Amino acid sequence: MRIGFVGTGTITQAVVTGMIRFDVPFERIALSPRNAEIAANLSGLDSRVRVCDSNQEVLDSSDVICLAVVPQIASDVLSQLAFDSRHRIVSFIAGMSVAQIRGIVRSAGNVVRAVPLPAVAEGKGSTAICPPDEIARALFSALGESVEVTDEHQFDALSAVTSTMASFYALLEEQASWLVRQGVPYSAARSFLSGYHVGLAHDTTKDGQSYSKLIEQSCTPGGINEQLHAELSKRGTYASYSEALDKIMQRVQGHG
Repeated sequence: MRIGFVGTGTITQAVVTGMIRFDVPFERIALSPRNAEIAANLSGLDSRVRVCDSNQEVLDSSDVICLAVVPQIASDVLSQLAFDSRHRIVSFIAGMSVAQIRGIVRSAGNVVRAVPLPAVAEGKGSTAICPPDEIARALFSALGESVEVTDEHQFDALSAVTSTMASFYALLEEQASWLVRQGVPYSAARSFLSGYHVGLAHDTTKDGQSYSKLIEQSCTPGGINEQLHAELSKRGTYASYSEALDKIMQRVQGHG
């Protein structure tokens, strides 16, 4: 596989790092020169990684093209490039449909959307893909979990839930702050919570049980999990979370 990246930011860095770390088969990787520091660091990881002089050179030397530019400049950057039908295009660009990407690149080649996250550098996490594509599936399955959907509304919904990272960390910080108020040193609180939540996440991967079933199993009648879950439910905490995601979905689809 000859794979090129138009745009060399955080996600490109994570994907390329993961590919090298987990021995994803490739002939060579061509990088955009836009972020010189990241590109230079990546090229130092493997002799098959090369920094090109231009984005067009990335296209000319690659068969699979990953579009990793921000939406605000995507049209300006991509419309200046000459794509052809041999290119398999994997777009990381948030909020741009397959039809929109195809219109900008003016190519009849394969176009697929994907939303890899920084954890792919560690072989962790999930990458949503739409429509299903064997190349994207092989790449991102090697870097964690690949989840393919056929409908772009479903893909947009999966993209929307990636907005929960900051709120997840905010929940951990709230728990840590509470522990500090109880006299626990912050370093100890952080270590405990990190290991505790890794354990919870691991439990979700073991046998495919629904989250509702896991809630039920955690809520021992009269126990502290049942009490906290009831308190948060009564206050509408979970409903507020869902309402916030509705607003994110509107933004992802260009309506907000």
